Amino acid sequence: MRTKSKKENKINVVTLGCSKNVYDSEVLMGQLNANDKNVVHEDENDDGNIVVINTCGFIGDAKEESVNTILHYVNKKEKGEVDRVYVTGCLSERYKPDLQKEIPNVDEFFGTHDLPNLLKVLEADYKHELVGERLTTTPIHYAYLKIAEGCDRPCSFCAIPLMRGKHVSTSIENLVIEATKLAKKGIKELILIAQDLTYYGLDIYKKRALADLLKELAKIEGIEWIRLHYAFPTGFPLDVLEVINNEPKVCNYLDIPLQHINDDILKSMR
Repeated sequence: MRTKSKKENKINVVTLGCSKNVYDSEVLMGQLNANDKNVVHEDENDDGNIVVINTCGFIGDAKEESVNTILHYVNKKEKGEVDRVYVTGCLSERYKPDLQKEIPNVDEFFGTHDLPNLLKVLEADYKHELVGERLTTTPIHYAYLKIAEGCDRPCSFCAIPLMRGKHVSTSIENLVIEATKLAKKGIKELILIAQDLTYYGLDIYKKRALADLLKELAKIEGIEWIRLHYAFPTGFPLDVLEVINNEPKVCNYLDIPLQHINDDILKSMR
């Protein structure tokens, strides 16, 4: 028979998948910390009695890893080593009904936009005023900066729009606030991430505004490097190249998927 653990409430956040999931977990932990909750990230001793698993649902191997991780903690719950198991993230967003049916011992499943609801079951309040506040889990010299969420592109192979929704940019003002707070913590390098960096700004500024964002981030004292990940070639804003050339803080680096060198693959991908 399962017995309740005798551990004091400690929330162990387990992160699977890409850097965007890492960022989301950091935001979750920042909110929990602001609510005076005892929160850890992937605790080495595995002694959190409440577990939140931030899952990936993008490719087969990632789905398998996510399901195996859920089953691992559900098993610990059955043994009385864990009191509650919650699942969030992309796998949960995409397959929630199936997961509820197949793994009923999970206490609750949450999607990618359910942060306030997840916090509520963890007995914490979502604090809107915490712009840019998060508990970073990366090495002290760098941090991810997610500048947008979701994607509007209908690529044939990709389920990101199903799991993350339409493209939504974060304002330059709020990103500067967040980056400034990171710099005060000692962060030297910002790694900009989104589903598509080059689409940034089209929804809120009615133009591609990545270059404008880079110029503002480069002004922040303490930030020494700015690196661009997930740059989609189609419609690439050429003024970004000018900023890279003229601004020493912006690295001479572009992260572009390998498949973009082959026209046949691009056609099959739509």
